[in-house]
Amino acid sequence: MKMPQISIITVSYNSAATIANTLRSVKRQNHGNYEHIVIDGASKDDTLAVVQREGQHVARIVSEPDKGIYDAMNKGLALATGDLVGFLNSDDAYADEAVLSDVARCFAEGHVDYVYGDIQMLNEAGEVVRHWQTGDIQAEGLWNTQIPHPALFVRRSLLNSLNPAFDPSYRISADLKQQLILINKLGSRGAYIKRPLTLMSIGGASTGGLRSYAAGWKESARAYNEVFGSGGWWYTNKKVASKLSGIRKIRQFNPQ
Repeated sequence: MKMPQISIITVSYNSAATIANTLRSVKRQNHGNYEHIVIDGASKDDTLAVVQREGQHVARIVSEPDKGIYDAMNKGLALATGDLVGFLNSDDAYADEAVLSDVARCFAEGHVDYVYGDIQMLNEAGEVVRHWQTGDIQAEGLWNTQIPHPALFVRRSLLNSLNPAFDPSYRISADLKQQLILINKLGSRGAYIKRPLTLMSIGGASTGGLRSYAAGWKESARAYNEVFGSGGWWYTNKKVASKLSGIRKIRQFNPQ
């Protein structure tokens, strides 16, 4: 059974405090057939020095100004050569050393277009504040949630069929728009790994507080409307309710 090559793309900007953990989590993977690409937005801190120190495994480093995170992701995809592509943020990390091998095995055995898993969202103290459990996606596609993009791996050929893969006019929800096209509109086949694949730090563009959440909800509605013409707020309300349910479950499990 031939195991596919996986391209991991990490986008960074002033990430010196966090990117070492990201790099180490890729470097320790027991699936050796991968390439790690770092796209840096011309950081003004020591991000590149950390990448040079911790990133002996990194295949390509690019540091130049960009037009935002999704522009940088598109740049990384253009450089990728692997059969599969995953995006790992510069303040996130893979949950353990078997993530890429589990993903590769699912692709090799399942004849699928994408593979995804869960995410554990951590606060600054390293405590789990939400277990983002997507679950199995039904035949009708995404209807009240989305796949967290740091736990999603897609065939590169499929991503390259989109123009662009990530709509750079979005600040938060271009990954959702991509998934609605791939899964709901094109009917791509996926496989679910029922465990956390990625540890995600809260406080980024989509999780930085109520204002960030509100901006994300607005963009989610826009994405749905752009793909399907209408129904964006219906979809977004279902998505918000699902997210709040996940947060409540964590609080019940870890009462303050």
